Amino acid sequence: MPRYARIFSLIFFTKLSLPLFAALPELSSIEPLEFDEVAQRLVARGDARLDFQNTRLSADRITYYQEYSLADAIGNVAISRDGNRMIAERLSYDTQENIFAVDLLRTGKWPIYISGVTAGGTIEQTTLHGATIYYGDPGPFTPNLISDQVEYLSEDGGVIDMAATTLRIGNIPLVKLPSYKHHLGHTPHLLEANAGSDSELGVYLQTTSLFPINSWLRAGVNLDLYSKRGVLAGPTAQYLYSTDTQSIVGSVNTAYINDQGDPDPGIYGKPIDSDRGFVEWRHQHHIGERINITASASYWSDSEITRDFREDYFSDNQQPDSFLEAVYAGDNYYLSAFGRFRPNNFQLVQERLPELRFDMLPVPVFNTGAYQRFSASYARLEEDFGRIIPEVNDRSQMDRFDFTYRLERPLLLSDWLTLTPLIGARVTHYENQEIDPIALGIYNDPYSNIPAPATLRDDQHTREIYEVGFDLEARAYATYATHNKIWGIDGLRHLVRPVLRYRYYSDPDSENQIAAIDRTAFNLNRPLLDLSDVRNVDSIEETHLARLGVENLFQTRATGYGSRTLAALNFYQDILFEKNTRYDGDDQETFHASWIEFVVTPAPWLKFDIAGRFQTESLALEELRSRTSIHSGEIWEIGLSTNFLDGQINQYRIDFILRVNERNSLLAEARYDAETNQFTEAEIGINTRLNNAWELIYALTFRNDAQRESDVEFNVRLRFAQN
Repeated sequence: MPRYARIFSLIFFTKLSLPLFAALPELSSIEPLEFDEVAQRLVARGDARLDFQNTRLSADRITYYQEYSLADAIGNVAISRDGNRMIAERLSYDTQENIFAVDLLRTGKWPIYISGVTAGGTIEQTTLHGATIYYGDPGPFTPNLISDQVEYLSEDGGVIDMAATTLRIGNIPLVKLPSYKHHLGHTPHLLEANAGSDSELGVYLQTTSLFPINSWLRAGVNLDLYSKRGVLAGPTAQYLYSTDTQSIVGSVNTAYINDQGDPDPGIYGKPIDSDRGFVEWRHQHHIGERINITASASYWSDSEITRDFREDYFSDNQQPDSFLEAVYAGDNYYLSAFGRFRPNNFQLVQERLPELRFDMLPVPVFNTGAYQRFSASYARLEEDFGRIIPEVNDRSQMDRFDFTYRLERPLLLSDWLTLTPLIGARVTHYENQEIDPIALGIYNDPYSNIPAPATLRDDQHTREIYEVGFDLEARAYATYATHNKIWGIDGLRHLVRPVLRYRYYSDPDSENQIAAIDRTAFNLNRPLLDLSDVRNVDSIEETHLARLGVENLFQTRATGYGSRTLAALNFYQDILFEKNTRYDGDDQETFHASWIEFVVTPAPWLKFDIAGRFQTESLALEELRSRTSIHSGEIWEIGLSTNFLDGQINQYRIDFILRVNERNSLLAEARYDAETNQFTEAEIGINTRLNNAWELIYALTFRNDAQRESDVEFNVRLRFAQN
């Protein structure tokens, strides 16, 4: 018997391999098998099949020539293995030389689809002639590449090396390339177009395109046309590089326009110049298992550039941030360097130039059962308050050395109860402090309309804050033999964890001694309790509180394995023994606030979550955020969201999607402001898929009293669906 080896490795992108046994594979057909003893030939006709382990070769006729170790399949040839499939009119394979040849083939693996006139070669290197490579299902709108000759190399996970190549949409040629190389798994191109009309921009066309330059780089251009504003254009690129030791991913996005319109002033009433543009850079670099580098830079000519011309960018990033961070992860510590910069002249930014930091993770203290953690940091901080208050001329700045230490000892009082007493300290030293007196008045009196001048006592200061407290946690659970087919409940488990957390920070006693730059930010989330975690380093106040909480989790068995969460219900209550000032300027109460968090996902088609905060003594609702979504398979989905902040925000949003058929969906969305009793925005649209490669969205938007946007806008967006 001849020696058989692998016939094929999905010639071009799917890595389909056909291993053969050392013995003759199993050959079968509807008609009786024919064996020519003289020619040493075995023939199968009529749904002929040749099975190799878990691989099947089928054809109208399969002939095996034993003397030449040659297999020949003719008519409706199909090879399948592990979910991969290749179809051809004819296939020949030399089992000794491991060389194959096929005619009129079709193959692929989503989203790649390949057709060719002929192909042949070895497992490691295959040559394809007359090839067309589709990205998506073949059709009149599908992007594709055609080339007279394509080389497929199995190295590096699969590489396509094409000679002279033409990029097309359907049968329409767009770009000719002298050559093209593509690594499998990388998206080859990106195409987006957005057209419409409104009163602010006029008739407009927005486009973004990216084309492959090599295996790790896609480059292209943003090109927009506005009948009332001019032309916005700029290069854009995406890069992705990976080896066994490192990985890099990032993007650069730019645009410039000489604005021919008369834009309204930006933030703080600043006038906007006609020369406008933006540069956005995002970057992540992982080196081995220990080093991570993250960078984000956003340069905007003015505060409204993306809001005016690229609203989808603005909705994701309304306050641009520019920083660079490098982190080394040790066995039980982190070393980091962090810099935050202010490239935009319309922003107030607390710059870090830079911040160097060491964080030791909790480690045992010998064999005492206690754990300790420590951190040390140096930061050069600067802030230019004069960008929003012209009277402030001096930059606030300082050198700050910050040290934290914490010691805790978990005590297992019983199988279900744990007490963790803790102590900690934070020592912060300030050097080279400078601050404008008016700005210092702003810090001391944040709710006053007219800053009160004040003076900084010294350019250096050392502050010590001490922390004591404990965490008391109980754990309990119960199981119930509950079954419900409608909700898919197969047994019910209830996990409950009552907690009591107590903290006391000593009085910093540092009034008018710190050029506060890291101040308290407007944040309605539950305050952080641990002194070492507090980020408003320069404005820490004396704190004395207890937080009571009850956390509940309800789970059931998941289909197949494990469990799934049906609901989570959490209650928290803060009790203040030392009262400060609330976010709205009022004095805090002893029973400061009650928080309720409730999430329900009883079935895949229903989800409800709500988070609320109450004034405990009056039970007045201060804040409420909720989201409810219901969907019926892939037919329709409806969602209702609320956002309430007492005296400031009271908004509702409803969105709806209805799938009419496989290609068309109806979209609707409305926003309502209960403070003004008006619908602030409503949108209706149609989403159409073209050949599963493109999304075409028609939308009509109505706005009420929008600050910069048009009251009525019509928009058509074309987007490549496999981006």
